[in-house]
Amino acid sequence: MHRIFFIVLCVWVGLSGSLAQTIPPPPQFDPDVLALIDKAKAQMDKGDYEGANITFRQALATKKVLPASMSYFFAKTLFIIHQNQNAKNFVEKYLQLAGRSGDYYEDALALKKMIDDEFEKIKNCEYCNLSGYRYVLCDNCNGLGVTVEECYNCHGNGMVMCPKCIGKGVLIHHDQLGDPIYEPCDLCDTKGYIVCPVCHGKKELSGRCSVCLGTGKKVSDIICNHQPEQ
Repeated sequence: MHRIFFIVLCVWVGLSGSLAQTIPPPPQFDPDVLALIDKAKAQMDKGDYEGANITFRQALATKKVLPASMSYFFAKTLFIIHQNQNAKNFVEKYLQLAGRSGDYYEDALALKKMIDDEFEKIKNCEYCNLSGYRYVLCDNCNGLGVTVEECYNCHGNGMVMCPKCIGKGVLIHHDQLGDPIYEPCDLCDTKGYIVCPVCHGKKELSGRCSVCLGTGKKVSDIICNHQPEQ
């Protein structure tokens, strides 16, 4: 009996030693990176999420090993400042890295649901774009989708100089002796000018608005509440 126990103990010790050699040590985080993360979390506590966003990005820019928990805190920050797609990416990254054993697993699941719910609202909203920013009336075309501008060819006159007689109303030829021969210009009927071939005398040109591309609306920097204007 003692012999069997000794053999089992030896096998266990041998396996333990082997496992100890194959399991990698926990990552060592750079103190400067940890300081940046602590600073960002302090900014979050103060409600300065724009500042936290900048600080988290500084930590990312170091390209050093980062704790998985940063993905959760960064996702929360991004969600609050309405960067929903980035928030979704980072909360999913946290769940992937930390799994069920993560300190913020339940919080991350709740955050992911809030993000998904917001995406669903945005998808079904006619008042905002896919980033959640509200549409407003295009001030370039006043919501018409088209703009009316002065004709670039005649500069709003509706008429242009005759290209055949160069505005003279007559065509000048020379006979064999070099004497001038005057003929009335058949293109402008001796007037020296013709109807503008671009605007056809209307003096203006209309076309699709270059700002809203014909939609009559443009994206603002206002976060949409998914409700019609009162």
